[in-house]
Amino acid sequence: MIAKLSVLATIVAMAMAAPTSTTATTTTAAPDAATSASNSAATPILQLSSFNGQFKNQYPPPDAIAPTDTPLVKQWLAELNLTGIPNLPVVPFTDNGDPKDPSAVPADACDWTVTNCINKDLTVCPKGAWGLTYDDGPTQYSPQLYDFLDTTQQKATLFYIGGNVIQYWQSALRACEAGHQLAVHTWSHHPSTSLTNEQFIAEVKYTELAIKEVCGVTTRYFRPPYGDVDNRIRGLLDAMGYINVIWDYDTDDWQMSPGGSRTEAQVDDEFAKWIAAAPNDTTGHIVLEHELYQTTVDAAIKNLPAVQKTWKTVPVAACMNDPHPYREQNVTLATMDGNYTTGITNGSKNTTSSTTSPSSTGKGNSSTSGNRTPITAAGMSGGAMATAGQRLGSFGLTTVLLGAVFAMVL
Repeated sequence: MIAKLSVLATIVAMAMAAPTSTTATTTTAAPDAATSASNSAATPILQLSSFNGQFKNQYPPPDAIAPTDTPLVKQWLAELNLTGIPNLPVVPFTDNGDPKDPSAVPADACDWTVTNCINKDLTVCPKGAWGLTYDDGPTQYSPQLYDFLDTTQQKATLFYIGGNVIQYWQSALRACEAGHQLAVHTWSHHPSTSLTNEQFIAEVKYTELAIKEVCGVTTRYFRPPYGDVDNRIRGLLDAMGYINVIWDYDTDDWQMSPGGSRTEAQVDDEFAKWIAAAPNDTTGHIVLEHELYQTTVDAAIKNLPAVQKTWKTVPVAACMNDPHPYREQNVTLATMDGNYTTGITNGSKNTTSSTTSPSSTGKGNSSTSGNRTPITAAGMSGGAMATAGQRLGSFGLTTVLLGAVFAMVL
């Protein structure tokens, strides 16, 4: 799927106008009124930040490719070893979001946009699992989605645009405190292969920095806008310590109004088709959805219950049984195998308690039946407990350990 760059115009229109200078020391973000008005957010289970809207760093405008001549970018470039990056050309794109000359892309580029080539990218979860992801947030519509996810303690991977984090910082803070997995989706949502090495690094690192300021965590997962990635971009991601995530199921919900003419019924039909095929699954799935428009959020809310009944529905890191989607090793997010819960540790393994029992069985999946507490081993509810591959709270009181360690026992 190659999303059209017209989507970017809508994203930019939603974003706050930011100063063009990158030399100032502080950016003040306006309160996220939509989030402030929401009173149904779950009690935080990860309290890592006391951020109040005062950004210590200055950031690029949300509608612009991140600059490469700032002191921060120069520092980031100096810290990275880029000697092994493949020497592949920058790919020009049309205004419609397509490579201008796909035939000019070298065969050894393993370009996903041109050939759907995969090279160590995550595209599926283990059998029985549904990697729940939402792109392009946070937005003015995010609180509605997060409210709904809270009702079933469902967690997701949220691929954030840096410019949106600055404007809707309260939604971002709410999401990370709730135990969702936050990840990078670039600063300005341009195709990755259309950027120079320096531009791409700046786009990733500015977004990483914004999330770090708001939430106190440093992300390790990345999704390229439009899935646009080649071996040059993969090399840059490796140098920055990122895991690249694409997908195998695409709802095409970004084409719903106002992004296009796709109807809610068409999106519903895709979900119905995937659910019908679930008994014959040989793998799990990583699925592309968006918190971009009211329509995409409505579609997500409408279809999630059926997904939860069919698959074990978890963030991408959870289905990979990776308890550390952030670089801070004292922070863990729950894994699907039940070995880790969401919380903050003092260096010891943060394991599930004896109160955690397997989830109920979903249709068409190999699973263990039984009852469990409101949050599953992976911090979610609904669906089957799938056997993990070789790779890689509820409304209650957060336990205080040693006066510094917060953990939610699932």
